[in-house]
Amino acid sequence: MVDTRGKKKLKEVEPSRVTNRIVLRSRREEAENERRRARLVENPSPPPPVPFDLDTAFEGVDEYDGSDDNYDDFPHVNDAFFESNHPSAGGSSGPRLEPEAPFVSSSSSQFFHVRRGARGRFESSRPDSEEGSTSKRKKAREADSWILDRSGPGGPIDHSLIPSFGGHVAYRLWDDGLGARRMDSFKLSTRALTVNYLKDYKFQSEGAAALVERTGLRKLLDCSIQHLDGPLLVAFVERWQPDTNTFHMPFGEMTITLHDVAVLLGIPVGGDMVVGNESVKAQLCEMLRVEQLNERSKPSLKSGGLVCAEAMQQVGRFRERDSEVRMFLTCLLGTTLFVDRSGDRAQVWPLQFLGDTRRVRKYSWGSATLAYLYRQLGMASRADCKGMGGCLTLLQSWIYEYFPCLRDQKLGTRGLVCGEPFAKKWEGVRIGGGAQLMNERLDHYRRVLDNMTDEFVFWCPFGPRPGEMVSRSLYSGVIRCMSVEEMYDPSRCLRQFGYVQTIPSDPLPPVDVCRSANVKMYSLSYGPGLSELWKAPHCHSVQLDSISRPVQKPEDTEDGYLQWYMGRTHPRIVCPSAADQEIHHHLSHDQLAVKLVREFRTVIEHPYDDHLDLLLGLQGLLKEYDEATPYQPPPQY
Repeated sequence: MVDTRGKKKLKEVEPSRVTNRIVLRSRREEAENERRRARLVENPSPPPPVPFDLDTAFEGVDEYDGSDDNYDDFPHVNDAFFESNHPSAGGSSGPRLEPEAPFVSSSSSQFFHVRRGARGRFESSRPDSEEGSTSKRKKAREADSWILDRSGPGGPIDHSLIPSFGGHVAYRLWDDGLGARRMDSFKLSTRALTVNYLKDYKFQSEGAAALVERTGLRKLLDCSIQHLDGPLLVAFVERWQPDTNTFHMPFGEMTITLHDVAVLLGIPVGGDMVVGNESVKAQLCEMLRVEQLNERSKPSLKSGGLVCAEAMQQVGRFRERDSEVRMFLTCLLGTTLFVDRSGDRAQVWPLQFLGDTRRVRKYSWGSATLAYLYRQLGMASRADCKGMGGCLTLLQSWIYEYFPCLRDQKLGTRGLVCGEPFAKKWEGVRIGGGAQLMNERLDHYRRVLDNMTDEFVFWCPFGPRPGEMVSRSLYSGVIRCMSVEEMYDPSRCLRQFGYVQTIPSDPLPPVDVCRSANVKMYSLSYGPGLSELWKAPHCHSVQLDSISRPVQKPEDTEDGYLQWYMGRTHPRIVCPSAADQEIHHHLSHDQLAVKLVREFRTVIEHPYDDHLDLLLGLQGLLKEYDEATPYQPPPQY
C-alpha cells in the first residue's frame, strides 16, 4: 500500500488546455525566431571560431604591449583567441559594433573619430535571449562610459582636453569616502630581490662582466630604489592624464621628459627605437640548451616570463660568454626598466636586441622606458586598476628632484661621481605602520598637491637650458616600446625647459583608443607611420625660441594660460575641507625655505656670474625667514 500523505493531488488537465498551451508556446517561439532573423540580417552571424594552437602559444611573448600585465600570461595569444571567437570585440573578421564619438581638434578642421572598446567590446550579433547577454550589455555600457560628455564635480568645464576623464580614478575620488582605502589593494610592482641577486651575481664565463660594463646598462642596478613610497607615487598617478601624457597640477602641466630620463638613469635617449617583431622562442631554446620550450625549461621560464635566478644558473653552467651576457642583460632590463605586474618574472622580448653587445648603446632605451612608463601610468589612472608596473625608480626620483618639499625627512642621499645617474643618490625609506598609515599618507599627499603652487617646484633641477644639453628631449611625436605607442609633447611643459609656458595646441587624438575604467579594456594606437618621425628629429622638434621666450621667474606663464587651463582640467583631487587650512599654512611656512634653497643653488652652480643683486635679495630672504621661524639650537646630549 502506497502512502500518499503529504503529497499534492495532481489535477487532471483537460486536453483543450494542453492544446492551447502548445499553440501559445509555438507562437512565442515563432515570434522569437522572427526577431532573431531580423537581427541576423542587420548583423550577420560570425564565422566559426578559430581553434587555439598551443604549439604557437609562445610566439606573441616578445610583442607584449603592456596593456594589462594581469590580463593573462600570454596577452596577445589570448587577445587573438578572444577576437577569433568574438569578432565583434575587435577581431579581423565578422561584424564590428563600433559606435563612434567625434573628437574635434582646434588645430585642424578635420573630425577624428574615437572607437570605443577596441579590445573589450562585448556586444555581439547574437540574440539577447542567450545566456550571459545581460553581463555583456553591462560591460558594453562600461566601455561607453569613459567618454566624458558633461561637466563633472570639480571640473573640467570643457572636457575636450581630457575626454577620457569619465574612466579616471579622480572622477570617483571627489565624493567623500570613495577611494579612501585605495592603498589597501593597490600594488606597486618592484623587483628589489631580483635586483639584489643580479648585483651579487658572479659571472661563470671569462670576460662576461667586462662586456656587460661596456654596454653601459649595469649602472641601472646601482640606481634602483629598493623601497618605494607607495602613497606618494599613487598621489601622482591620480594626477596623470593619459590624453595629454602629463601630470595635471593645480598650476599647470608637468611631465617626465627625455632629458629627465637621460640624467636620472644615465641611459641613451637617441638612436634607434626599440621596435621589433622577431620571436625570441628560438633564441631562448638555444641559450637554455633545449630543443623546445617544455618541461626542462620550466624552472627558468614560467608562463612566458623569465625567473631570473633560475635562468642565470641554467645558462651560466654552460660557460658560454655571449649567452650569459645576453641572459644577464635581459634580466637586467626586465627588472629595472620594463617591470610588469607578473610577480617575480622578467619580460623576454629585450633578448632580440642583445645579439650584438656592441649595438646595445645604439638603441634608444630612454624613449622605450618613457613610452612604457607612460602606458603604465595611463592604465594605473583608471578607476578599477589595482596596481602599476614600469620604471618606478624613474618616477620616484623625478618627484624628489622637482618637488623637494615632498621628500621624506628620513630620506638619505648618497654622493655622486661625475657622470653617474642622478637617481643613484636617492635612497628609499622603508615605511611601516600598516595599511591605515598608508591611506593616511595618501590622503595627506592628495591635499598637499591640491594646495600646492608653482613656487614649490624646481623647474630646472639639472641646470638651465636642458633642451640644449639633450636635444632629443625637444622631439615632438610618437615614442614606442615594441607595440606600445605613446605621444610625447614637450610644448605642454615649457617651464621645465626654462621657457614661459604658452597655451599648447590640442593633443593629437589616437586612431584607435579605449580608456575605460576597466583596465583590461585599455588600448591605444596612433596608426602606422607616426613613429617614423623619430628618424628626423630636427624636422619634428619644438623650436623654443619661436613659440616662447626664456623665463624671468621659474613660474612665468603666458597671459590667459591659467584661465584656459583651469576650465579644461580637474585641479583638485578631493573636495576642500578644514584640513586644507592647516596644509595651506604649512606650505606657506615652507615657501621661504624653498626660495632660499633655489637662490643659493643658483649662486653655487654659477659662481663666476655677477650675483650682487642676488646676494642682497638673499640677505632679505634670510631676515624674513628668521623672523618667521626663530632659530632653535639643537638639543644637548
